[in-house]
Amino acid sequence: MKNKKSIKIRILKSTLMLVGVILLGIGITFNILVNSYIKNNANSELNKASKYVNNYYEEKEKLKPLIDDKFFIKENIIKLPSEDEHEINKYMSRLVKEVEEHSNAKCMIVNSNYEILFPIDNYYSVIPSDLESIADSVKNQYEDIKEVSNKKMIIKNKHYYISTLNLEKLYDDKELYTILFIDITQQLELAVGINILLFVIMFIAGLLTIFTTIILSEKISKPIKEISKFAKQIGNGDFTRSDMDFEDKELDELLNVMNKSAEYLDKFDREQKIFFQNISHELRTPLMSIVSYAEAIKYNIMESEKASEIILDEGEKLKEMIEELLYISKIDNITKDYKLSNCDLREVLSNCIQSKQATAISKNIKFTCDFSKESIMYLCDEKNISRVFLNIIDNALRYAKSEIFIVCKLDKPKIIITIEDDGNGIKEDDMPYIFDRYYKGDKGKNGIGLSIVKSIVNNHDGKIYCENTKKGAKFIIEFVQTF
Repeated sequence: MKNKKSIKIRILKSTLMLVGVILLGIGITFNILVNSYIKNNANSELNKASKYVNNYYEEKEKLKPLIDDKFFIKENIIKLPSEDEHEINKYMSRLVKEVEEHSNAKCMIVNSNYEILFPIDNYYSVIPSDLESIADSVKNQYEDIKEVSNKKMIIKNKHYYISTLNLEKLYDDKELYTILFIDITQQLELAVGINILLFVIMFIAGLLTIFTTIILSEKISKPIKEISKFAKQIGNGDFTRSDMDFEDKELDELLNVMNKSAEYLDKFDREQKIFFQNISHELRTPLMSIVSYAEAIKYNIMESEKASEIILDEGEKLKEMIEELLYISKIDNITKDYKLSNCDLREVLSNCIQSKQATAISKNIKFTCDFSKESIMYLCDEKNISRVFLNIIDNALRYAKSEIFIVCKLDKPKIIITIEDDGNGIKEDDMPYIFDRYYKGDKGKNGIGLSIVKSIVNNHDGKIYCENTKKGAKFIIEFVQTF
């Protein structure tokens, strides 16, 4: 058997998964966007810096006259005659400042051996050792300084985006290069801090989710347990209605349905008990008659012909009663046995009247009929519709004094059939219950006949009701033609 999980666990698991996926998605999206922003921003700033470095070429001609065989490099310091040295340093200073003014990038100038030419001393906030580390890292990772273009590097636990530009040959066979770099360490540290904050939020959200889910699942599971207990009570035969009150509309509706079911089952149980009490008496009466008259024949106490007639009559009553019992046992699924065909309801009624004619004559009761001249066709199961008419006619014969009035009319699309007797009518106390199963009214047989009638009519999409008239009791059946 598959292991069942409690509703609390299922709700908690589903909610935690949902919250986890949402927060994880937020975290991943945040990191992707932040990293993309840092990268794009760094590349943009490096591209800006490169643009202003390229302006160097426009000024190149101004500097070339200062570069001659007196220009040499020693210990990373440019050595020129005093007037030329001043101009070179001034130019490099202007180049670096221009880069820094028009972008967030920092700049240094090196030769092809990665020796720093400018800035010297503490030109700006970058520590000289950091400049040397950047130059060394570029040298160690790239054989050719020309290859570096917007590369991300980690140097001394700091994160940089680095790019290099060739300043072309300025003296002898030496080359000058600018190394442009942006320190993104603080931005990444901020992102890490936000990630930690997101993790804390996820943790707190998880705790709140667990707490909220437990409370919510308890609110859901508790009434379900109470309703289950109520259902078990009904199953054990206790049909006492529950007075529980739920805040949730769905649970309240479920309780109302169960209360109605309990009420129906209680009513059904009481009716069934009454029915079995009545039916046991009804079955015992013809059986006792049959046994008594059979013994009379055996001991020659009564003429066999007269006794046989009584036995046959009581046997027919017993047979009819048993048939109704068998029919009522399957009445809820009777539609499965229907064989539908187009029938003229006038003919069906006429056949039923004809079959009861002998009984009516023996009781001095006559049938008065008023049928439409045109055919009244209806799609139905002729056998079951005949049972409806026969049961109502039997009922009318039981109460009529001298006459039964039967009408079958077509008022398109309605078909209206009425069967009315001239008896004393139905008692007002009995009227609401005459179609209830097992309800036995005054002079009733066993409380089955009219419940069968109503079930068949309902299964044929019709309706039936009863009323008292000046003449007596009147049963009205209505069908609607669909063709």
